[in-house]
Amino acid sequence: MQIIYRPRWSLAFFSGGVSAAVLALVYCLLAVALGLPAGLTVAVAVIVSAVYLLLVVVKVRRRSLTVTEEGMIAQRDAFRVAVKWVDFVDVQSKRLGGLYPVDIMTFSVGAVEPVDGRGRRRKRIPPKVHTIGADRRIQVGVYAPDWRTGPIGELIARHSSG
Repeated sequence: MQIIYRPRWSLAFFSGGVSAAVLALVYCLLAVALGLPAGLTVAVAVIVSAVYLLLVVVKVRRRSLTVTEEGMIAQRDAFRVAVKWVDFVDVQSKRLGGLYPVDIMTFSVGAVEPVDGRGRRRKRIPPKVHTIGADRRIQVGVYAPDWRTGPIGELIARHSSG
């Protein structure tokens, strides 16, 4: 059995939406300060923000969570982390950006590889991965909000000691 999840669309848009709005606001303020025409300013702000949002959404949706009988593999932007069900410790609920609630699973150990979302090997794992514990945490709620009642919950119950 292998199930592949992608980040939820709502989270992908949330990830880039706030930054796109700030980008548009900053551009508008600069354009007004420079005396650019209002119509042109708004048009450029909308186009730049939309392109930025699209790029962020594509980047976020490239991430994945693969669920297997043995464990999970989370593909992030710059690294891949693999965890096993038997190493499951607990689940914590947190809010991304202070607004978006997600469940985060913690494991006692995880295997990290420096591989990007396109499958290309990188030279090294970003240093903060180990520092912040991303080498043993999976943001399961980003991919499957109903994970407790689905295959992930069943596999946790079957394999973990937690």
